[in-house]
Amino acid sequence: MSTTLGVFTIGVIGMPILAAEEVSVTSEKAATDSQASTPSSKDKKMEGKCGEGKCGEGKCGANMSKGKGAMEGGCGANMRMDAGGMVMNENLDNLPSDCKKISEEINITVRAGAKFAKPFPGTTYGFDKNEYNVPGCSKITVRFINEDSIRHQWMVHNLPKYLYPQGMYHMEVNGPGERTGTFIVPSVAKTYLVHCDLASHMEKGMKAQLKVNGGDGNLPGIPGISKHKYSDKY
Repeated sequence: MSTTLGVFTIGVIGMPILAAEEVSVTSEKAATDSQASTPSSKDKKMEGKCGEGKCGEGKCGANMSKGKGAMEGGCGANMRMDAGGMVMNENLDNLPSDCKKISEEINITVRAGAKFAKPFPGTTYGFDKNEYNVPGCSKITVRFINEDSIRHQWMVHNLPKYLYPQGMYHMEVNGPGERTGTFIVPSVAKTYLVHCDLASHMEKGMKAQLKVNGGDGNLPGIPGISKHKYSDKY
């Protein structure tokens, strides 16, 4: 049993309850407030410049292009990728700060596969060459050929981070096939690590070194060139 008093109804438990008209108005107001407080798609747009950093004249990061799955970014062509592989952090024309011009254009062919591990007992995978020598300020174009049925990479580390995000130039081929990419090295005499970053592939033999201007020594554990820093004792 209940008694109606104006816009309120007194229920059997003696508590005031909003009439239907008031409930309808209140619900419409709540819905309007909710829409006003929910960010629009424009408000949700991601902003940033790869940690506020830039490369050349473009922003770091990778933006999906309209091509066949290719990804293009501001750091040279930051990533070119499809089902067969990718080239990341390519640099075609941005000079390192210590280079006034390109000293020389170098072409390198790199082959990767299990058969290149045969000369080195205890290894499973390898590159056909484990050392590359180039002059400073050179523009290097690499043709990376994978001769195995599994994925392999050719990755260079410790390059200038203002040109190469995370100091890295990266090539990858998913099974038999090849990719070609380009990067530019500084003038300083330095030895750069080259390897395959897939799990255990470097430990199983896919490790090399890139020497610029003669390098600054050998890295440890390069097959056929240097000993491991910590060798097995069995």
